[in-house]
Amino acid sequence: MSERETRFRGLFWMLMLIALFNTVDFFATQDLVAFGDHNEWNPLMRGLVGTPYFAVYKLVLIPVGLLFLWSVRKWVVPKYEGLIRLACGAYTLLMAYTWVVFYI
Repeated sequence: MSERETRFRGLFWMLMLIALFNTVDFFATQDLVAFGDHNEWNPLMRGLVGTPYFAVYKLVLIPVGLLFLWSVRKWVVPKYEGLIRLACGAYTLLMAYTWVVFYI
């Protein structure tokens, strides 16, 4: 396996993890906020939760953005891999927090 393929493998798995967590976050938000009695903490998403636009944003626009990042990976990896790693780590912590606080 070439060094180039190995270099992008980490990015691929980080983007896949973000996509998975995004989907889980959509269903958790629907369960806890839209159908439950909790509030959305994110002020930017608060107005979208419970509307069809929320599903479009979370299930269409975010994956399209992740596909875009993959398509420009030759330029993204050298410059922004650290930020993608930070976003992936933050999303991991957010999903762990949500699971522990609301579902255990």
